[in-house]
Amino acid sequence: MNQVNESHSRASDIWREVASLFRPPSRLPVAEAIRRYMRVPRGANTSGPWESSLTPYMIDPINTLSAREYDAVVFVGPARTGKTEGLIDGWIVYGIICDPADMLVVQMTETKAREHSRTRLSRTFRHSPEVSKRLSPSRNDNNVHDKMFLDGSFLKIGWPSITVFSSSDYRRVALT
Repeated sequence: MNQVNESHSRASDIWREVASLFRPPSRLPVAEAIRRYMRVPRGANTSGPWESSLTPYMIDPINTLSAREYDAVVFVGPARTGKTEGLIDGWIVYGIICDPADMLVVQMTETKAREHSRTRLSRTFRHSPEVSKRLSPSRNDNNVHDKMFLDGSFLKIGWPSITVFSSSDYRRVALT
C-alpha cells in the first residue's frame, strides 16, 4: 500500500507538513479567528466573511470559549441572533485552525444533526479555504456525522443518545 503523492516528492516537503502538526495553539481570540478564517454560507454556492459588526453582542461570549478561567460557557438568547453561527460553527473553525482538538457537537435530534452537518458545516468547510485544506482527503474519514482532519483531530456531530455520549473523550463539547 505504497502511496506516492506528487506534493511529497522531497523529504523537505514531508518535513514541512509534519512540522506544522507540532505548532503550539494560536492565542488568537476566537472572534478574531472566526473573522479571519470562516466563510459564512449564503445559500448553496455563495459565501461571505463572518462579520462581527452584525452581532457585536456575541464577541464577548465567543471569546470566552477559549478563556482559561472558565470551564463552561452557557449562552441563552432568542432565535436567529447569530448564536449557532458564532458559538458553534465559529468555535469549530477556531478549533480546526488555531487549537486542534476532538470536538462533539450535539443537536436536539438525529435529523437536526444531519441538517446542521449538511447545510451549515459542509458548506462552511467548503467555502473556508483554511478549513477545507485541513480536512482529511479520505472518503472514509468524512461523513455526515464524523469529520476527521489531517492533524488527527475529530469532529462528531451527534444527538442526545447513549451511544454518542458513552466512552468518548472530547476536549470541546457544544450542546445546541
